[in-house]
Amino acid sequence: MGRIFAPLLNEQGIVTDDRELEYFSQDYFRAGRQALCVIAPRNIDELANAIRAATENDLAIYPRGAGYSYTDGYLHTKPGITIDMRSMSNVLDVNEIDMYVTVEAGCTWADLDDALRPLNLRTPFWGPLSGKRATVGGGVSQGAASLGSSKYGLSADSVLSAEVVTANGKVVRTGSLGSSNTSPFFRNYGPDMTGLFCGDCGALGVKAHVTLRLVRRPSHIAGLSFGFDSFESMTEASAAIAREGLASESFGMPASYALAASQSADLTDDLRLLLKIGRSSSGPMTGLIRMAKVALSGRRFLNDLQQTWHWVVEGPSQQSVNVQAMEIRRLAAGFGRELPNTIPTAMLADPFPDHDMLSPTGQRQLPPSVVLPFSKVMPFHSEFIKRLASHKPEMAKHNMSVTPVFATISTNGFLYEPVIAWDDTPEEFHKRHTADPTIEKSAAFRSNPKGRELAAIIRDEMIDLAQKYGGIHLQIGKVYPYLNSRDENSVVLLSQLKNALDPRGLMNPGALSL
Repeated sequence: MGRIFAPLLNEQGIVTDDRELEYFSQDYFRAGRQALCVIAPRNIDELANAIRAATENDLAIYPRGAGYSYTDGYLHTKPGITIDMRSMSNVLDVNEIDMYVTVEAGCTWADLDDALRPLNLRTPFWGPLSGKRATVGGGVSQGAASLGSSKYGLSADSVLSAEVVTANGKVVRTGSLGSSNTSPFFRNYGPDMTGLFCGDCGALGVKAHVTLRLVRRPSHIAGLSFGFDSFESMTEASAAIAREGLASESFGMPASYALAASQSADLTDDLRLLLKIGRSSSGPMTGLIRMAKVALSGRRFLNDLQQTWHWVVEGPSQQSVNVQAMEIRRLAAGFGRELPNTIPTAMLADPFPDHDMLSPTGQRQLPPSVVLPFSKVMPFHSEFIKRLASHKPEMAKHNMSVTPVFATISTNGFLYEPVIAWDDTPEEFHKRHTADPTIEKSAAFRSNPKGRELAAIIRDEMIDLAQKYGGIHLQIGKVYPYLNSRDENSVVLLSQLKNALDPRGLMNPGALSL
């Protein structure tokens, strides 16, 4: 198979080793059909030539970033190749005057942030928490949400333009970049072609270059935390604050989950985190004060609560941050009580931590999610909890837990993500993306296909409820029922678009149900 691409790529850019192919054919949750080979182009010309060669030989194309999909995003459904985009990882252009940055799609969010930090710049959405390895192209393709999402929305909302290689090996340039003699400084010039390739899971083309908007990096930042006695009070408080657009990050979790996560760290991890907190402060004395507050607050404050929520506010001055924080306190006070801000402070100090694929106890995990309108969160949650109760006896057999975690996106979206965890052996994919001490904890587990099957059943029930309550999904891949949920005319239009860009159906077949 490699001979097809040998004239187009260097030797290191073609992978045919069985163990490597096994790794590249797995994602967060399961394995798919094994790739015939993996190619790693180094630039847009190699990418375009390789895609053209693949389609001329009737090979399907499955683009892959860091591989953090849990929805079969790049798993093979027919004979084909995987395109590993991580060799295209350069920051190509930082334009401080016109306020945009262009990167190759395999650049990680952490590397992009490191390049922008000395310039006092940042992208509005600036990465998922897995951004140490997760790539810009993968995040834009999958609809990533996390850092900056409460204020600026999803990854796609920060994209100005893209250079996309379609199935025939030709390059489509979107936004203002599609005009002659101009730059990628503006997204909208006629119909929004940039948006077509955001959230497409690679079904319409492979993103080679992505241009994102820049903003000034905030000079003042603060974190706030509140505890709540019920899910309902937490939801009402988080929605009220989201509607005001006060925070850049806004996320919640059960108090027991926050406590378990914090207790999984050992003394060395605690000291390392405190040093990061100190370094992230504006001055040495401020750093010492923040470190002392975090150390003294401990974790006991979580013991008598049901839910916690955490906000990050930022601005150009301490006064602006104080005003936003005061308003958050006012809105949240009627629903809960303020806690030490240990969790958002730790997140600010280390926004891109090492991201294990297994739970802290070594269990396998599956984190399906839905974005709901605020008005539907309570009925969705109530019915989901009832559905879980019906599975309790079977869950106990697999030591399975389901822990919903939450976030708000912009002023009108509530992200609900139940993290399913169960005893099971890790696959090659998990082993390469998890620290050795955590892998060692999984050594006592046996292969558990029944546990995986139950996790998939719970995920599918959550998807059914999401449709019932008008929810939508990010990271659609080949799991979430995107096409089936569209109206008839939309299905026709999307199918015609897919056919125009990929007439032989070779570009990540099955993604978006196309």
